[in-house]
Amino acid sequence: MGVWLTSALFRSYLRRFILLWIVGKVANAATAAVVGLPPLAFRPGTELVVCALELAVLVAFVRRANEGILRLRLPVALAPLVLVHVALSLATSLLA
Repeated sequence: MGVWLTSALFRSYLRRFILLWIVGKVANAATAAVVGLPPLAFRPGTELVVCALELAVLVAFVRRANEGILRLRLPVALAPLVLVHVALSLATSLLA
């Protein structure tokens, strides 16, 4: 796993994922603002849904690029990104 986390391919996935996180956070914040909730608060249910959508989009990118090197181990390979999502979302909610 350590070699994977330091690979160029994982870094490219991480860059894409952070862009997807920003889009997801903006959508989540806008929805929260519309219903009268604090826009940047950490709400586990919505964070779970947004994270799942971000991972689904990333998996679509991976498959579309035909990066079959991880096809069998994709869930394990992308698991660290869940931690990235939670860390970024918690940090955003604490700074807001």
